[in-house]
Amino acid sequence: MVRTSTDQRVELDLSGIDRRIIDTYHLDLLPTERPNRSTAELLDLRGKVALVTGGGGESLGNAICHRLAEAGATVAVLDIDGDTASSVAEDLARLWNVSASPFVANVGDWDDAHRAVEEVVARFGTVDILVNNAGGAGSVGADGQRASAGRLFADATREDLDITVAVNYVGVMYMTKAVLEVMLPQGHGRIINISSEGGKMGMVGLAAYNSCKAAIIGFTRNLATEVGPQGVSLVAVCPAIMVTDATLQQGHFGSSLDGPMGESFKRSSIGRASLPDEVASVVAFLASDAGAYVHGTAVSVGGGASDS
Repeated sequence: MVRTSTDQRVELDLSGIDRRIIDTYHLDLLPTERPNRSTAELLDLRGKVALVTGGGGESLGNAICHRLAEAGATVAVLDIDGDTASSVAEDLARLWNVSASPFVANVGDWDDAHRAVEEVVARFGTVDILVNNAGGAGSVGADGQRASAGRLFADATREDLDITVAVNYVGVMYMTKAVLEVMLPQGHGRIINISSEGGKMGMVGLAAYNSCKAAIIGFTRNLATEVGPQGVSLVAVCPAIMVTDATLQQGHFGSSLDGPMGESFKRSSIGRASLPDEVASVVAFLASDAGAYVHGTAVSVGGGASDS
């Protein structure tokens, strides 16, 4: 290791190192330019195209879109609801002066997922970042039907299970498969899968939903071993309780700590719930060069819920 005479930053000097060592440990792939870039530069997403599923509405997808746009990314806002996707895209362009466009698709449909990626590429030229955020315990299916949230597995209907699995797990695989057709040929890409702290815990009333979130963690880890050497990296992000106007108005929070929401809260060692923006900030970090070496793992952003 040597220090430059100009900025005193540490650089890697491979001159004189046995070529066999360089080849064995792929030392020539190290991002040796990054130590000489500022933190602000590492977090800068200008020139990157980010596709966010479930980007409409008022919760995590919305917050992720805004954080990525604030960092300079071009954002493709994909949602099953075209009106909410359009509203978010308009806000991004107005507030952050970036290119942003809405796209409509049901991520749990193979053809729809592939069509959406093709449309994004046709509009923006590529996809550098995919955030698989679409989902939820009360996910909405292609026909507008919503799965019941917090229902005991023994009481779940076939529709509950079909919608939950299609949106929360199958959709992640379909969107990832579609975007890999872009990322692998270009030799780079970042896929961030939104899982949940529930994917690491056992909770009453969320057997189907939490199982999908656990599957996302396994999918992320396994696919990372396949495509990492080809320049595409993956990471899962695991939020816990997030508070929005909608969750408050819809009665997700009761006056006692009974039920799935209360159970999750009791496990949190930080003593409070989170805002979607707190999770979105971590996603933006992981999408940037600053978080590039976080790969093939699940990052908890749940106030210690899965660690208590």
